[in-house]
Parts: sequence; C-alpha cells; structure tokens
Amino acid sequence: MLGVHLLKNILIPIVTIGGLEYGQVIAFAVVTETVFSWPGMGKLLIDSIITLDRPVVVAYLMLTVLFLAMLNLVVDILYTLLDPRVRLGGQT
Repeated sequence: MLGVHLLKNILIPIVTIGGLEYGQVIAFAVVTETVFSWPGMGKLLIDSIITLDRPVVVAYLMLTVLFLAMLNLVVDILYTLLDPRVRLGGQT
C-alpha cells in the first residue's frame, strides 16, 4: 500500500532527471565519438565542420533539436500520467 502511494510521488523527479540525462547522453555522443574515433553521427558532424559541409551540419542540428523537443514532449506527457494535478488544457 505504501509502495503504490510512494511510487507515484517519487517517479516525477526520476522522469525529470532521466529525460535530462538522456538528452545529455545524446549531446555528448559527439565528444565520445570524436575522442575514440568511432564512426557515427558525432564523427560525421565533426568531419563536416572541418570540411565546411554546411548542409550536413544544419541537418544534424535540426535532427538533434527535433529529438530533444520530442524527448521533452514525452517527459511532459509522462507528467500528466503520473500526476493527476497536472492538466494539459489549462485551468478548468
């Protein structure tokens, strides 16, 4: 009984921190791939910056921004599922 009530209250900060950390993992993948010379999107971005391939840089940034915006949307939707006090439609 205590676990059910406690779990709903403690999941909100866990979802928040989880979303932020997952966003940082994606953002710092560029550094990891560059340092270890792993092939991937981060390595492609650095190579495109060096060769001044602007369309690839813009496409990478647009994909990253879209992914992070979708991640924030998922976190906000999870808030409404976890906490019934949070409403999507405003104050009614």
